Amino acid sequence: MGHTSLGTTRTRTSDLLAGALWWSVGLLVLIGVTAALARALFPSDIAIRMEPFRKGLLDAFGLADPFARQRPAELALFDGRFAAHPVATLLHIVPGAIFLVLAPLQFMSRVRDRHIRVHRWSGRAAVLAAWISGLAGLYFGLFMPYAGRGEAVAIALFGGLLLTAVSIGFVSIRRGRVARHREWMIRGFAVAIAISTVRVIAAVLDIALTPVGFGPQQIFVLSIWTGWILTVGAAELWIVRTRPHPLMTGVANRSESPREATSVPRAAPERASLRSRRRGAMPRP
Repeated sequence: MGHTSLGTTRTRTSDLLAGALWWSVGLLVLIGVTAALARALFPSDIAIRMEPFRKGLLDAFGLADPFARQRPAELALFDGRFAAHPVATLLHIVPGAIFLVLAPLQFMSRVRDRHIRVHRWSGRAAVLAAWISGLAGLYFGLFMPYAGRGEAVAIALFGGLLLTAVSIGFVSIRRGRVARHREWMIRGFAVAIAISTVRVIAAVLDIALTPVGFGPQQIFVLSIWTGWILTVGAAELWIVRTRPHPLMTGVANRSESPREATSVPRAAPERASLRSRRRGAMPRP
């Protein structure tokens, strides 16, 4: 009786965690897609357009910006990179938004079980989108970083992790290694969706740190490092928590290998035919 109660409690806890995770993912996807759409519509001045809302928020908390005079120049510097490279901007934000929309579908069991072709082709499209968006992001982050070396190092590290993760995930599923595929695709999605986490953290740090003397570039660097570390760290914890037992992982990987997947269905009809001949009856179609 006690074991049953404990198992029920653990199941409910897991369900609550999964529900909270999906709600969080949905919110972050919405933030990311909205930001991408805004940048696509106003590629040269979206940060400038958002400044009145920021100022109103500071006023609501009774806070002053000690960098108010330098703020227009900072916004022009930030937006100027995208304004000067519209093609690279679109290559970054449009495939990035596509990846954010397609990636969650890869983790939905209903899609995998009922629409396997949709799962496979949307997965391939997501990997391609990640590569295009990731390379464009590396171009901006490495060759024209707004906040200098601190930003460039973060972009190189996590941008490289994105491309590595989706590549390993793709190769793994091609080799039938399902568990490995799942884990690396979670890592890749975490890196991508962390951009939305960065936006949330940046807003909080702006309100908390700007009045005490932190400049825009300092806050930007703190935001991207904090957002990526928290999101990727949370994904790694989820991977560890939901990782199957090593023995089960081995069984799952072997059963999903292309060679065995094609050989198993042929064995059953052969055995059925043999049994039927022994009974002197026709095999079932």
